[in-house]
Amino acid sequence: MKIVHTEILVIGGGIAGCFAAIRASKMGKSVALLDKATLRRGGSVGPGMDHVSIGVHPESISYDEAREYAASAKKDLVDPNVTLAVDVHAYERVKDLEEFGVPLREDDGSYFIWRIPERHFCCISYRGVDTKVKLGKAVEKTTTKIYERTMGIELIKDGGRVIGAVGLNTRSGELTAFIAKATILCTGETTRQYIAPDGPFNTYFSPTNTGDAETMAYRAGAKMVNMEFLYWDYVTVRAGGGIVGVKPFDKMGKLINRNGEVLLNTPEESIMRCFIMQKEIIEGRSPLYWDLRDVPEDALKMYEREMSNEYPITKQWFKQRNLDIRKDLIPMKLDPCCVMGGPLVDERLRTSVPGLYAAGATTAFARAIVGASVTGDIAAEEASVYASAIGQPEAPEAYLRRLEEEICAPLARGEGINPKELELAVRELVTNDVGYFKSENMMEYALGKLLDYRRDFTDKLTAESPHELMRCCEARSIIDYAEMHIRASLYRKETRFRHLANYVHYRTDYPDTDPAWEKWVVIERDDGGEMTIGTREVPELKEA
Repeated sequence: MKIVHTEILVIGGGIAGCFAAIRASKMGKSVALLDKATLRRGGSVGPGMDHVSIGVHPESISYDEAREYAASAKKDLVDPNVTLAVDVHAYERVKDLEEFGVPLREDDGSYFIWRIPERHFCCISYRGVDTKVKLGKAVEKTTTKIYERTMGIELIKDGGRVIGAVGLNTRSGELTAFIAKATILCTGETTRQYIAPDGPFNTYFSPTNTGDAETMAYRAGAKMVNMEFLYWDYVTVRAGGGIVGVKPFDKMGKLINRNGEVLLNTPEESIMRCFIMQKEIIEGRSPLYWDLRDVPEDALKMYEREMSNEYPITKQWFKQRNLDIRKDLIPMKLDPCCVMGGPLVDERLRTSVPGLYAAGATTAFARAIVGASVTGDIAAEEASVYASAIGQPEAPEAYLRRLEEEICAPLARGEGINPKELELAVRELVTNDVGYFKSENMMEYALGKLLDYRRDFTDKLTAESPHELMRCCEARSIIDYAEMHIRASLYRKETRFRHLANYVHYRTDYPDTDPAWEKWVVIERDDGGEMTIGTREVPELKEA
């Protein structure tokens, strides 16, 4: 196994990973950045983006308003101190993006801002089809060493501290041990737990995100929280994330069912839109449609511009189906995108394991460009300070040899199970037996089957190429992640909606929200390798 020494290791080259690499490099640290895909287009923003939150700003919200909102975030099971940090530093990262060449301003030099008061949200609508390309170029201008097509496989520990990770080159099959003073996980939200109705490549989340960072963190002993909450995409089919959902209520158009009944009549109903949509589907009043025919022309023009920047292929989707947003009803599907959990971090993005940090949607508390950019920057700053205070660790050669044998075992098997078959079986199990409306019996069945799959099939996976070896590693992540998701869902005996009711944990056998459960469900791996589960109080907002 090849050995590479660095001070800061960043796993994941999306928004959070790029900002982390840039900050650590500015602080004079040697940085290695791994990306399973390519830096130019890797991550959920790779195909483009159309909006970014502006945070505390004269045209947005004040610091006092940010503190008030952060304090209220506790009920959403988010650390309010992380929420405040994101809002306070958001505009700094917006200015960074402008410095990198991302065109956030209109031709007259102003920002076009959507204000969504019911969500405490102000975002800049911008022309960002090449956001990731320009951010990648900004990383390339630093001293960061970039390792593309390299998947993080397993964290390396020494004496209770994370000292790097093993990476797999998915094209050559070469394994590399990256020995680092500090490691930052930035692989984004996992998107291959459930089966998306339009397929894995027709969602605005990256289909390469299989929970690698989250499961590596779990296996390294990190505390994991909010693993029971499933995120549903409620916006127009293949129209990107912003076209309808991220709008003021009066600019959204109408959501209607097959009978033409308008479903969202007030901002309060809009906040609960995901639950309302699910109810309509379950009760047989689907398909659902967005009716944009009464939306003002200026708003429709912005919709069209946004479609040209967040996943431009969307315009082809509309053209192929002969759909016109000014004339036609636009069909809508609900998409179980990802589980909104991850390593427990504090406002400095430290996990519960020394030497390990997490940023962006890898964590349980931050997502979208603003959450990723701010937390990536903070994590790198904190990791760099930590790295300055400790010595360079040594590679544990005997451990690495054993790990190499374990990782490469599928290549030596002549016959067995194709990893794609095992992945599909696990995802079908989670989709059919967990899902939006959860029940004890179904989830107990799913957990039992999942454990059977791990016991009976994981040591029979075969690979004929480095790409298939990558798929074997992904299958392992998917199984570990699914177990955390199911166990956390079983443990929380209540129903709780977070964030527009599209981060949802709905128990049909416990349909009410119980104030006693306003706390985190925490999953952790004990010294014997068993999954343990308990609760922890959400912290209060610290004094200014």
